[in-house]
Amino acid sequence: MSEEDKMTTPSKPLAALNSPTSLRAESPTTARPMDFDDEPQESGVVSSSPAAAQPAAAEAAPPKPPRPLNPREQSENTLKEAFPSIEPGVVRAILTASDWNVERAFNALLGSCGAAH
Repeated sequence: MSEEDKMTTPSKPLAALNSPTSLRAESPTTARPMDFDDEPQESGVVSSSPAAAQPAAAEAAPPKPPRPLNPREQSENTLKEAFPSIEPGVVRAILTASDWNVERAFNALLGSCGAAH
């Protein structure tokens, strides 16, 4: 046999590859799982308590993080913290007058506090 014939000729005849007694890979749908332990196989019935089957369901889910405030609420809360003695309605009115610009509203509130003392 020449070198070219060896490269193109299969080492086993095709009839042997297609015979039912040849060793071929089994389909994943019909293959049985490999048993590595000495215990007998179960019949497929799983007997476990529902609590053991779902340990994550027994634990409480963590609380959702708070929803972020919109920019106007953030501005209002910032100024309420900075000026706790000024009524919330006044803080809101000054923010509205300053077009919700926190820096301008802060300066206005600071000026109103300085004039009151």
